[in-house]
Amino acid sequence: MPGGIHSSKGGFCPEEFTPPREDSGYPLSKAIEKAKLPPNFQMPQCDLYDGSGDPGEHVYQFQTNMLLLQVSDVVMFWAFPTTLRKAAHAWFNQTRRKNSVSLLNVVQERNESLSRYLGRFNAATLEIDNLDESVKYTAFMRGLRPTTKFAFAVNKSPPGNMSGLLDKANKYIQAKEYLKTHKEHRGDNGQGQEKRAREDSPRGGRGSKRSKRDERRPKEMFDMKNLTPLNARPSQILHEIKDKEILERPEKMRSAPSQRDRNLWCHYHNDHGHTTDKCESLKRAIEALLK
Repeated sequence: MPGGIHSSKGGFCPEEFTPPREDSGYPLSKAIEKAKLPPNFQMPQCDLYDGSGDPGEHVYQFQTNMLLLQVSDVVMFWAFPTTLRKAAHAWFNQTRRKNSVSLLNVVQERNESLSRYLGRFNAATLEIDNLDESVKYTAFMRGLRPTTKFAFAVNKSPPGNMSGLLDKANKYIQAKEYLKTHKEHRGDNGQGQEKRAREDSPRGGRGSKRSKRDERRPKEMFDMKNLTPLNARPSQILHEIKDKEILERPEKMRSAPSQRDRNLWCHYHNDHGHTTDKCESLKRAIEALLK
């Protein structure tokens, strides 16, 4: 409650007044949260209301006193709780608590990371009493930006409850952090990645004779030359994040098994035909997580 009551007759000093923080439970606009009292403001003398008398009379007296001072509605908003006591003040504190509907206003903003959105959402849930888990789950799912990789993954395979959803979210966040630590600086213009590609080639850089690319999408949909340079091989990244359950499952290879090299195994496809480090589907999936 805003401080500064010195007696049953008011006595409110602006120096002792500190508006509640955003996380205090008040469902307020930014303008109200950032408002400041006028210099030398002094609360007029008035009886404190404890809930036993006529509330309309108390409000009328308060408004009359404040209008005489020609203060703004924002100042009146912050000053009014200082005129309450006992049961009336307890009632006011209950009305300031948010309800579950307010969670629908917590949405993932453009370019906001999942980690930050999750933090804001969790903070908002703390302001709601007796919040049902199913309501929390629905609100979080609705608040996700539909164009994000995580939103696509959980809508494609819904966890079904908040516990499962938080588990998936935390795994996704951990995987993203792991990938960030393995991004190379672009100062080498991707030469490091190209060098590794040449090293992977059985002909020392000239590349093996190209056969049909089973899992390759049309070139206009995804340019393999524009991959983010990484300082870890795709196979290493797959090994580290495969238990996070955030990589989309690859499509089956389209060519006949008899036409593929049985000596080359891909742990992403769980099939033979190429190595894990040469798997373009895996490289695309990793790139999608970095976006």
